[in-house]
Amino acid sequence: MLQNLRRIPFFGGLPNTELQAISELLRRERYLKGQVIFSEGEEGDALYLIESGQVQVVTGSSEDERILAYLGPGNFFGELALLLDEPRSATVRVGIDAEVWVLRKGDLESILEDHPVITLQISRELSRRLVQTSHAPIQYDEYNLVATVGARASDLAISLARQTGQRVVLYDMGGATLTRADDKALNAAGIAVLDSQSTTYIRSGGLAETLGFLAEKFDWVLMSSLPQKQGITAKAMELADISVLLDCEPEPWMVQSSRGNLWSSATDQLSLDRLARRISRRVVGLALSSGGARGIAHIGVLRVLEEAKIPIDMIAGTSAGSLFGALYAAGLGLDEVTAFALGLPKKILLRGGLWDFQFPPKSGLIWGRKTTRYIDQVLGSRTFADLEIPMYVVAADILTGQEVVFEEGPVAPAVRASISMIGIFAPAQLKDRFLVDGGAVNPLPASVLARRGANIIIGSNVIAGFEDEIRLKGATSGQDLNFFSIVSRQMTLMEREIIKTRMGPVSALIRPRIETYTTMDYDKAAELIQAGKEAARESLSKIQALLAPKTLSR
Repeated sequence: MLQNLRRIPFFGGLPNTELQAISELLRRERYLKGQVIFSEGEEGDALYLIESGQVQVVTGSSEDERILAYLGPGNFFGELALLLDEPRSATVRVGIDAEVWVLRKGDLESILEDHPVITLQISRELSRRLVQTSHAPIQYDEYNLVATVGARASDLAISLARQTGQRVVLYDMGGATLTRADDKALNAAGIAVLDSQSTTYIRSGGLAETLGFLAEKFDWVLMSSLPQKQGITAKAMELADISVLLDCEPEPWMVQSSRGNLWSSATDQLSLDRLARRISRRVVGLALSSGGARGIAHIGVLRVLEEAKIPIDMIAGTSAGSLFGALYAAGLGLDEVTAFALGLPKKILLRGGLWDFQFPPKSGLIWGRKTTRYIDQVLGSRTFADLEIPMYVVAADILTGQEVVFEEGPVAPAVRASISMIGIFAPAQLKDRFLVDGGAVNPLPASVLARRGANIIIGSNVIAGFEDEIRLKGATSGQDLNFFSIVSRQMTLMEREIIKTRMGPVSALIRPRIETYTTMDYDKAAELIQAGKEAARESLSKIQALLAPKTLSR
């Protein structure tokens, strides 16, 4: 205990006599996962020394909570508010069942009277701290303790280590069933493997104490169990930040033990890699903007990202972005998507078979039913559940002005709604909504990805600014205008203004140089794809840096 007290700067320089006097006043308390030891704004009436387990230091309300630090065995907290007689500056919540030693304010005051040297030491440390400014980084609430139930936990551990470059330990509680090849792969990845017989890290105080110790030594702790109702499995799920079912079905006891923090995943390599990014808060989202024919440049962007092996965990698209994004999410190869784009000039001709004109044009020139059937044919009648990459399609409710995001049901009607340029297509009627081009509300849907859990958002924006258009191709004369160009330019005007307020969540923005092309230049597909490639290559180093392994600040 004296050694632990010396870790507290206020007591570090004290003689053993004074430290012994302090240790005799400490009281042991036990807190369970999720309990709050004290809250921000409360009176500081004690300081705490962690014996086992882990706590999180957080600030802010539940809506904008920020994690300031994770603290494990040997760490202390609560001392400043106690000594300065000020309100608590943060909330401390238990992450792993914890045992702490507590020194109450009254006990500290009584010992100061008998040992004035302690008062002098505290004064020196306070003076040192008060002239410093803290710049501690804000941390994210990561899923550092993971209970896995089912097969291939070792492959998940390897993926997590490879993608993060951080320290991973696999604690085999009977579910890992490791082969010699598994052991070799884990060793090559630098992953520590423990079981109940291990002596290096396993603690005698039970699972909570062991996990607290492991959380101090490693960045990620994976506990592997069988899908059987056992006490150790239930306790692991209870203590974990998140529990993951690997190719097994949830049972009531699992839901109860995990307190609702239960995920499911397939165990193919693609799914495990995505799961590792979700655990480590590195989910990659791709937002594809509206832009008519200019949206063909998104194909070039996708080509470069694919060649560079940039993972894409989800896609959100508006208008043209929804069309090309859906084709890619459906599993069509980029050669197929390119062929689709190259074939559009013929399809959009009057005899191309896409147009079913409305006479009189009450709500738009084109009904859009043939367009829906064509998109459905190309997509193979897929639903959102059939897509290989999760996809979100954005449209606008013309009656309410609300953003409508499609993520279930058939894909083709959603894309048809998203591409429904006002005045050209009749609004798509789905249930009780009348839907038009999503560019009217969210032309670059990065915010949709952020709400769905994307942490790294790549944006591909093909909405041109008029200033750039004029600079590159000269002012447009009135003689160049026709019905379609007027409608498309009106839409671009609106999108340009909306997009200024929607860029916040974007981590890396790709801007193909498409200003010399119009929204109807479908015959320039090859050039537009090349523009997308060039812009993506320019942004590639930044994207790769975002995905590069990073050391956790813990």
